[in-house]
Amino acid sequence: MTDHLSNFTSLTRSICIKALNALNGLMRNRNKKSNIALEINGSVLESRQQANAAFRILQRMCSGIGMQERKGDAGVQIALDERDFAMVLNGFANIGEMNMAHRVVALQQRTRHAPPLSPVIYSIMIKGYGRLGDVDSVEKVFEQAKRNHVNADIVMWNSLIDAYINCDHVPKAFDAFEMITKTRPSLEEQDFPLPMANLRTYNTMLKGFVKSENMERALTLSKEMNQSGMWDAVTTNTLVGVAVATKKFEMAESILERYTVSKQHINGGSWHPNVEAYTELIRGYAKDGQLNKAMEIFKGMKEHGVHPNEYTYTCIIGAMAKAKKIKQATKLLLYMSEVDGIKPGIVTYNALFTGMLECENEQKKVGMSSDQYLAYNEAVSEAMKMYQEMLHLGIYPNEITISTLVEALGLCQPSRIEQAKDLIENAHSNGIVSKNNARVATSLICACANSSDLEGALVAYRAIQHPDVVAFNALLKACCWEKKFKMAIEILNDNLKSRQDGARFISPDVATYTILISSLLAVSTVDASKAAYKLYKEMKSVWGIYPDIGLIDAILTPMVRGRNALGLHEIDAYFVRKVLQDARKLRWPIGYLERREKTVNSIFKKQFSELWQGTEDMMEDPLFKRKNWNKIDSGFRLWLNTGATAPNEKVEQRRQVEDPLFKKKNWNKIESGFRLWGSGPSE
Repeated sequence: MTDHLSNFTSLTRSICIKALNALNGLMRNRNKKSNIALEINGSVLESRQQANAAFRILQRMCSGIGMQERKGDAGVQIALDERDFAMVLNGFANIGEMNMAHRVVALQQRTRHAPPLSPVIYSIMIKGYGRLGDVDSVEKVFEQAKRNHVNADIVMWNSLIDAYINCDHVPKAFDAFEMITKTRPSLEEQDFPLPMANLRTYNTMLKGFVKSENMERALTLSKEMNQSGMWDAVTTNTLVGVAVATKKFEMAESILERYTVSKQHINGGSWHPNVEAYTELIRGYAKDGQLNKAMEIFKGMKEHGVHPNEYTYTCIIGAMAKAKKIKQATKLLLYMSEVDGIKPGIVTYNALFTGMLECENEQKKVGMSSDQYLAYNEAVSEAMKMYQEMLHLGIYPNEITISTLVEALGLCQPSRIEQAKDLIENAHSNGIVSKNNARVATSLICACANSSDLEGALVAYRAIQHPDVVAFNALLKACCWEKKFKMAIEILNDNLKSRQDGARFISPDVATYTILISSLLAVSTVDASKAAYKLYKEMKSVWGIYPDIGLIDAILTPMVRGRNALGLHEIDAYFVRKVLQDARKLRWPIGYLERREKTVNSIFKKQFSELWQGTEDMMEDPLFKRKNWNKIDSGFRLWLNTGATAPNEKVEQRRQVEDPLFKKKNWNKIESGFRLWGSGPSE
């Protein structure tokens, strides 16, 4: 027994600190990786396990049971450092476990020989709530520090500004920024001495302007920084981020041309501090469809001494794949590893697979021609070949990889759904990704829907332990595509009953009802219209969900085209009237809603003159009515490109925004000769 206790008390403080450092390092590396990829469930779980292990070690150090300061010092109280608590607290804050973060703070407060709470601890708490977007808790923590007479240092102020930005409260961030930079009261007027802003303060505020895409303020602030000599690589990267976000690509290039850190100022290593800015510009050009410009920046990086990293390659390879330049993308993948010596990870392969297998939503069910199917089948076969090569290289897939490939296999003609199921089973049996993973199972539901395998979709859905709304919507879509509308509505009603019974249920969203309502209206019967109207009312009254622009258009489209077998019915008129009332509560691009209202009014007024009586006031803008602009035959056609000079030319130009939905559906050309929503092509 004595020997056992002797071993138990042989744990020293230095061993505990090494363990904390090791766990913290693992969590820190995981967080760095999550900057370039979506964090998957397994990674979050591992981080939580590591943080909990660190907390148990900290508890042991605080209690002192079975501990000694150093070997041979049994009975001596363990010295505690603020860094020990901050290390564990930071781990929980980074993964959003703020309930555990509070336990760490409570442990520090109640441990007599622990140091008092300092601005460091409050800064970490503020950062944690900022990452969660919880602005109220951010402010509560800051106020609590004041009540506890903790003077906020510049680190804490920077954390506050950053937290406001992460919570999408950029104006509040700017108020805090100005408080310590511009409107500093005299020392006599300050309740707490305000610290002096540093370079990080300015860079953090600049980051806020990236988020709000406010190029004007960003340039003003950067000019002040430049005049004050407060400029570093982070400033350059952030300012380029603002320029890219606002699509001022040439400005971004000029910033890099002027401020890229030269080779002689880099302290060793191959990493360049401005690689992030170049990567962001490449990503911006690629996203804007300017692949050639993206390649030009990529090739010019080395001329400025900037070596691309894995994320840079990932952006350009993904863009090439999306542009269907598969051979060039695979060549660059080979160059990345063999010439630049950067081993591609699963993030790069995911970008490659996603790009080469991307398919327009409209094509997923009915839109592909035989030639398109042939090309898509070849792309899927090529992706599966790359997948096997990836495995041989020791690069293992994650849920994103599997779900991307599974959904693509489901889109092939003839169907390759069995191959998709085998892929999931192999990944599961090899311990790579669970077949019950929500994302993987949802992709299988979609694949089964595309392959007319409703039974397979139901099996996949039932395998998910806790389905989310994405999986729920995928199942409803599978039912609707197979014309099993009754089954889809039963699934929806069963979910509502679970809610009423206090059982586990899924909160539907506007997409849930868009799937059902649009599918019912496509049936083109009076009964289907009644069922759709009933669902629309249920959506608002039972779940408190209001329509978005997508649902509004999904309802108006079949109504305007009069697709019911017996023509328009009174239920359609009631339905559309309610929809237009809701539509006016949404934010539309200028002219979009007015064009819809005008068309619907003209069609329904002819068939339901009594029912539609009085709806003009509801639908029309008072100004338009007063000016007589909403009448089709008026001399001034507000929504038609008649060549007439508008009273306000700038406003009129803004109204000529092309509506992509109408262009795609070819609604601008109808037999009546009256162009529904704006001008079509000249004839």
